[in-house]
Parts: sequence; structure tokens; C-alpha cells
Amino acid sequence: MVQPATVASHRKNGGHRVDIWCNDCNHHAEVSTDGLPDDLPIPDICLRYRCSKCGGKNLMSRPSVHEHRGQVTRKQNAS
Repeated sequence: MVQPATVASHRKNGGHRVDIWCNDCNHHAEVSTDGLPDDLPIPDICLRYRCSKCGGKNLMSRPSVHEHRGQVTRKQNAS
């Protein structure tokens, strides 16, 4: 079984933010991983939050798409 990425592995790959989506109202927020434990799995970050729009706890978290897109663009421009 493949283990999910952790905050530490995300940082090692240059990531410092995650996207959190509300599955109830589709609200989205991008949050920093600063101050989070290194061993915390990225999918579990959402367990620490509540949707600021509807108050729901039915959330999902994943690495920031905007941050990843910026990293890819920088690598392509460096080539």
C-alpha cells in the first residue's frame, strides 16, 4: 500500500501550501503548512479545519495546485 505524502515530504519537494476543499459547498481555501507536524499526512490536514463558508467538516486536502503549477513553470523556464 502506498503511503500518503506527509508535511515533511511535501516540504522536501518544495511545497509549503495545501488546498482544502469543502465537499458540501465546494468552498476552497489554500493554507500554509507552517507550524504543522512533519509526520502529518497531507490528506489528514483537513481534519484540523472547518469550512469558513458553511461550517462543515466534510473536507479534503491535497497539495496546492497553484504552488505545483508555479514549480513546473519555473523548471520549464530553467531548461
